[in-house]
Amino acid sequence: LRDEWHYLCTSHFWRGQSRNPGRQRAMCHSSGHLLVVEDDGEMRDLLRKVLEKEGYRISVASDGQEAMTVLARGAFDLVVTDMLMPHDGGLELLQTTRQISPRLPVIIVTAFGDWRSYSRALELGAAAFISKPLRMSELIAAVHNALAARGAIASP
Repeated sequence: LRDEWHYLCTSHFWRGQSRNPGRQRAMCHSSGHLLVVEDDGEMRDLLRKVLEKEGYRISVASDGQEAMTVLARGAFDLVVTDMLMPHDGGLELLQTTRQISPRLPVIIVTAFGDWRSYSRALELGAAAFISKPLRMSELIAAVHNALAARGAIASP
């Protein structure tokens, strides 16, 4: 994780030397309020930093129960959640979110991506299902695509 974070912070993309400056400007001027739900503190902090660097406002929660409390207190454009956590995992959070806010995109991230979990997540309406080890570029693309599909931001 630290190597990927270092790459993101020092790459040509971040120093304004991207081969596609239009995409860079679009991504750096993203908008939206995202909730990151992750029980591992280091990973939660990394996700928060990466997504803030993309221009998103980030709130965090450490499990599904805390996430529901945070969701009840504010308006969100998207949720990024780990799948396996204490006190309600990502699939439970996705199911509850669908009942309360059916249009809210939810991206599931997991180190334990089996076919059953993947198909259940799709059945429940997950915007994306991403396996760890996590590539930040894949997560950023999934977030951007889910928000663009919802109409929360303009596509680049």
